[in-house]
Amino acid sequence: MNAENTAVGLVALNGGELVGRTRAQKIAYLLDRCGAHFGLRFTYHHYGPYCFELANGLDAARAEGRIGHDEKLSARHGVPYSIFTSAGDERDPIDLGGLTAAEARELLRRMKNESDIVLELAATAVFLRDEWHYYGKDKVAAADATGTAVEETKRRKSRKATRERLDKALTLLRDLGLAEAPAQAGGR
Repeated sequence: MNAENTAVGLVALNGGELVGRTRAQKIAYLLDRCGAHFGLRFTYHHYGPYCFELANGLDAARAEGRIGHDEKLSARHGVPYSIFTSAGDERDPIDLGGLTAAEARELLRRMKNESDIVLELAATAVFLRDEWHYYGKDKVAAADATGTAVEETKRRKSRKATRERLDKALTLLRDLGLAEAPAQAGGR
């Protein structure tokens, strides 16, 4: 699945609207780990897993008129954020990578009410647990993988990683089936 089709599918199956580029990156990463197998390469970025291809896919889909885009300023900090919407003539996909549309919708539903920060913490913990060894870092033992990754996430994101947010991130990972031993690269 190419990055542009992934972007269009994410917006469509998320109820036709996706607010925030950070949110798009984190839900795409978590869906990939849940079995979507997008074939995209995520790297570690300041805000956790990030995919340049997906960022370009969102821009390409917007340029092609396959998704709408609006930019607003947040009331709290005055920082711009993106709102992506489905284009009227785009049909919902029957699948999203290796997930059926129904599976993807259910996973997206579980993520929808979580804050961007909770998604960031969850995605970062999974990335550090499952993929950090690809960057020459030691792979943590499977039995302790999630705990070690959570501790590392807390260290890296000390301002964001409050107990409440970490608890929500771990609950989300359990809900998504990602809380146990490391998933295989590209999905469960």
